[in-house]
Amino acid sequence: MNIQKFLRVGAITLSVLVVVLFAHIYWVTRPKKADANNIAMARIDFKMPLTNQQGMAITEWLYAQKGVSHVLCSTQTKIAVFTFYPAQVNATQLTAQLSKSLGIPANRYLPSNEEIASGCPVLPNSTEKKLVQIAQSVF
Repeated sequence: MNIQKFLRVGAITLSVLVVVLFAHIYWVTRPKKADANNIAMARIDFKMPLTNQQGMAITEWLYAQKGVSHVLCSTQTKIAVFTFYPAQVNATQLTAQLSKSLGIPANRYLPSNEEIASGCPVLPNSTEKKLVQIAQSVF
C-alpha cells in the first residue's frame, strides 16, 4: 500500500512540475506584441574622433528626438548608445538624421548573425532549445 501511495504522489508531483515547466517556458518565450511600451536599445559608431563638445551635442540632439528615452555617449570609444521606443522612432533613420544634422559621419551598429548566435546561452542543438520548441508548438 505504501509503495502505491508513494508512486501515485510522485507521479502527480512530477506531472505538476512538468506543467509548471512548460507554462514557464511558454511565458518566457511567447511572442511579444509590438506596442508603444516596448523599448529597445541601439548603438551608433562614429567614424572620427569626437571632442567633448561634440559628445555633448550628440547627447543633446538624441535626447531632443521623439521616442528616445536615455542616451550615453562616449567620446573615447566613439560610441553612442541610446534606448528608444520603436513604435515612435526608427533607430537607423535617427542615425542618418543625426549624421546629417551634426555633420559627424556615423553608422548604426548592427550585430552579425554570428554575434547574435554566440550571444544566446541556448546552444543550437541543446536539450533546452528542443524543450522550448516543444513548448512553443504545444502552446
